[in-house]
Amino acid sequence: MKKQQLKQKILQELNTNEIPDLKFLYSDEVLEITPEILEELLEEEKKDFKEKLKTESKDITFEFFEEFSILDFFFWLLDHLLNVKSSDKVRKIIEDFEPKLIDFSNEVSYNKRFYEMVVYCYENCKLDEEQKRILNQDIKSYKIRWINLPEEKQEKLKKINKELRQLSQKMWNNTLDSENEFSYFIEDDKYLKDLPEDILKTAQDKAQKENKNWYLFDSSSSFYMAILKFCDSGDIRKHFYKARCNFASSWKYDNREIILKILKLREKKAKILGYKNYSELSLEFKMAESPEKIKELLFDITSKSKQKAEIELDKLKKYFNLEEIKPWDIAYYNRILKEEKYNFDEKKLKKYFEFTRVKKWLFDVVKKLYNIELEKIEVESYEKDLDFYKVYKDWEFISYFIADYFYREKKRSWAWENHLRTKYFSELQKKYPIIVNVTNFQKATEWETLLTLSDVQTMFHEFWHAIHDMSSISKYSDLWISWVEWDFIELPSQILENWAKKQESVNLFAEHIETSEKIPEETFDTLKLLEQFWTWNFYLKQSEYALVDITLHSEEIPSDILELDKKILNTINNISIFTQTEDYKTYTSFTHIFDWWYASWYYSYMWAEIIEADIFSEFEKNWIFNKVVSKKFLDKILSQWSKKDARDLFKDFMWRDVDIKAFLDRQGF
Repeated sequence: MKKQQLKQKILQELNTNEIPDLKFLYSDEVLEITPEILEELLEEEKKDFKEKLKTESKDITFEFFEEFSILDFFFWLLDHLLNVKSSDKVRKIIEDFEPKLIDFSNEVSYNKRFYEMVVYCYENCKLDEEQKRILNQDIKSYKIRWINLPEEKQEKLKKINKELRQLSQKMWNNTLDSENEFSYFIEDDKYLKDLPEDILKTAQDKAQKENKNWYLFDSSSSFYMAILKFCDSGDIRKHFYKARCNFASSWKYDNREIILKILKLREKKAKILGYKNYSELSLEFKMAESPEKIKELLFDITSKSKQKAEIELDKLKKYFNLEEIKPWDIAYYNRILKEEKYNFDEKKLKKYFEFTRVKKWLFDVVKKLYNIELEKIEVESYEKDLDFYKVYKDWEFISYFIADYFYREKKRSWAWENHLRTKYFSELQKKYPIIVNVTNFQKATEWETLLTLSDVQTMFHEFWHAIHDMSSISKYSDLWISWVEWDFIELPSQILENWAKKQESVNLFAEHIETSEKIPEETFDTLKLLEQFWTWNFYLKQSEYALVDITLHSEEIPSDILELDKKILNTINNISIFTQTEDYKTYTSFTHIFDWWYASWYYSYMWAEIIEADIFSEFEKNWIFNKVVSKKFLDKILSQWSKKDARDLFKDFMWRDVDIKAFLDRQGF
C-alpha cells in the first residue's frame, strides 16, 4: 500500500464511530509510519489551538471546549499496546513522541488566555448543571496548577511534568523487563506433587517448548501463588518470594535512583504550587482531608490487624509445632491447616470455577441487576485469546468491551481496566467508549482453564470498573470516571466481588468440571467460617503499601538510595509481624504509585473496602439481587460519574456519612 493511502486508512480507522481495526493499527506497516502520523496530528492540534485562542469572547460557547482528539485516541491505543505486548519498537515510538505531547499539554494547561475563556464561559454562557460542573472542575484544576504563577515558575512546572512522565515510563520498562527475565526450572516433581494439575501441566508444557522434560515457571501471579501454597520445598518457596520482593532492584533494571528522582521532583512541584508536600497536592481531588487523617486511619487499622495477625501466627506455629514461620511459609501452612482442620481443599474448589462458565455468569450478573447485556462480535484481533463485545443497556447500545484475560510475556503482570476511547457525543457524531479488562490467568494448554476463588473475584472486580466506565447517563466525556475521586473509584469494583463469593450468587454458576454438581452446602459453611481467616495479614500488607506511599510523599525525602532503603524498611518493620531484612525491596516494582495514578493515594483500596462494606450492607438487608437497591446504586452512584463530589454521591445512596462499623463487623471486631 502506498504511503499516502496507508495514512488515509489509518485516519479513517481512528475516525470511525465503531471499533477500529486494531489488528491493522498495531501492524508493523502502521507502526513504521506511526511517528510521522503522530507528528502530523500534533501539528494539526497545535494549529487548531492557536486559532481557538483568537476567538472573541462573545463567540465562545460550551461546545467550544468539547471535541474529540484523534491524537489522544491514537496515543492511548499505543500506550495500551505497550502495556499488553511491549516491544522495543513501541517503546521507542512512545519515548520519542511523548515528551512532545507533554509539551503541548503543558502549553494548554498553563495558557492564561485559554483559562480566561473557560472562566468567561462559566460566568456568561447559558449552561446546564452538567456543563457548570465540568467548567467548575476545569477552573479548579487551573487554579491548583496556579495559572497565575510567574512564567518562570510555570516553565519549571512544565519541565517537571515532562521529566516525571519519562521517569515513570522508564520505571515500568525496568519492572517489566526484570519480571520477564525471571524463570525457574524444576527437574522433578517430588516437591510439586500437591500443585494443581492444570498449573503443573502448563509448567511442563512451557519447559517442553524449551526442549526440557522438566517444569518451567515464570513470574506470573498464578505460578507464584501455586508455588507458595503447594510446593513442599521451603527453599523453592523462599526463592520465589525473594525474587518477587526484588524485581527491578539491582543491576541494569535497578529502579531506586529513578524512584528517588520521582520523589524529589514531586516534592519540588508541590512546593512551587504552594503545598507543604506532594500528598497535600494529591489530595485536592480526593475524599480524604489530609495526609495526617490518612495515617490516623491506617494506624488504627494496622493496630487492630497486627494484634489479630500475631494471634493467628502463634496459632499456626502451635498447630504445626514450629518455633518459627517465615513469610514465604504462611500460604503453605495455611493451606495445609485449612485442609486438615476445616476439610477445605482449594484444588477441589478450583474445579467448580471453569473459566468460560465464570465469564458467562459475570455477564449474567449485570443482566440480572441492570439489564446490561453483552453481544460477542467478530473482530480481527491483534492478539490471540481476546474477545470483543457490544454492550447494551435496556437494549440500547452503550459501549464496546474487550476481554483480555490470559497471561503473556511482555504484558503487565497485574489486572486492570482501561478505556481505549471515551464517550464523545456531538450533533454530528457519536463515538461510543471502548473499554478493556486485562488480567493474567494462566491458560490451560489441554484442559479447560480453572480459576481460584481469588481469580474469580479479580474478574468480577475489573468488570465492575468497566460497567462503571460504561454507565454514565451524561453525554459529556468530561464527566468521565477519571474525575471521580480516586479514593472512591474502587468502590464499585469492590462491591461486585461480593457476587463472586456469596452463596446465592455462586450457586447459580459454579459447577464441578467433571460431575456438574453444585458446590456442597458444607463447603459454603466452611468458606463462611474462613471469611476472617488470616484476613488481617492481608490488611497489614495493604497498610504496608499505603503507609510506604503516604510516608514517602508527605515526609522529608531521603537524600540518597541507602537512606531511601532504610526509611522504607523502617516503615515496614514498624507494622509488619515479620522483621524484614535489607534485601526486602518490594517498593522498587511498586508501579502503582511510581508509574501509575495512585501516588499518595494507595490508601484508596483500604478506604474503598470500608465504604464498600457500608454500602453492601444495604444489599444484604434486601437480598443481593434486589432490583430496587441495585437500581438505586446505579442511579445514585454508577451512572453519575463525577456529576457530584463523592461524599455527596455516598450520601445520596446511604442518607448519611460513612460508618466504619460494617467493615469492622465483617472482620470480626
